[in-house]
Formats: sequence, structure tokens, C-alpha cells
Amino acid sequence: MTTRRNGGKVLTILSGVFSFLLALYALAAVRGIDLRQNTLLSAAYCVLPMLSLPFFFLAFSARWLLLVQAILALAYIPVYAAMNWRTCAELAYCGSVSSVVLTTIATSKVMLFLSVALSSLAAFVLERRQEDRHTEKKRKC
Repeated sequence: MTTRRNGGKVLTILSGVFSFLLALYALAAVRGIDLRQNTLLSAAYCVLPMLSLPFFFLAFSARWLLLVQAILALAYIPVYAAMNWRTCAELAYCGSVSSVVLTTIATSKVMLFLSVALSSLAAFVLERRQEDRHTEKKRKC
């Protein structure tokens, strides 16, 4: 019983820790990136992970904002893949677009972003189910 009750809270805390780590990754990226080359792509590469933490905190007032984490993760994958493509094309060792995308998905940064999204979505679903069960019990009484 307590696992059901606390599962959403544990996943929310886990999502917060992952969001914080992702924001640290973004700050490190800002320090080392050259924004003069392909400015829009470089800015998106830095800003998307940084947005994860504010949306995590905003989700306490509006829980549906946890779903935005998944949208941010899905938007980040092509941006990061394009950055990787730019690097490997410049050094002339790219295989194919699909190999670059799959390699990008396997990176720790994308895995962390996907972990934020999945833990946020799971917390949202668990809390919704708990609310539905609670209102169902009130109706029966």
C-alpha cells in the first residue's frame, strides 16, 4: 500500500535529481561551446537541457507540465544528433545519418534526458491513478 502511495513521490524526486544533473551538463556545455558556428543549433543544444529544471519546478503547481519533459527530450535528440553530425562531417568520419542518431541516443546526456522524461511521465501516471482511486472510494462511501 505504501509503495503505491509513495511511488509517485519517489519518481518525482528522481526526476528532480536527473533534471538537476541535466542542468549541470547544460552549464558545462555553455562554457565550452562556440556559439558563432550555427548559432541557433548551438543555442538549442544548450537551452533545451537547461529548461528541464525550471519545468520540473513549475510542475509542482501544474502537474501536466511534467509531460513537457518528454517533449523537451524528443526535441533534444535531433538537435544533439545535428551537432554530432556537424562534428563528424567536419572531421570526415560520419557513416550514415541513422548511425549518428543511434550513437547520439546512446550518449549519457540523452539517456539522462530520457530518464527525466520517463520518470516524470511515470510519476504523472501514478499520481493520476492514485487520484482516480481516491475519488472512486469517496463515491462509494
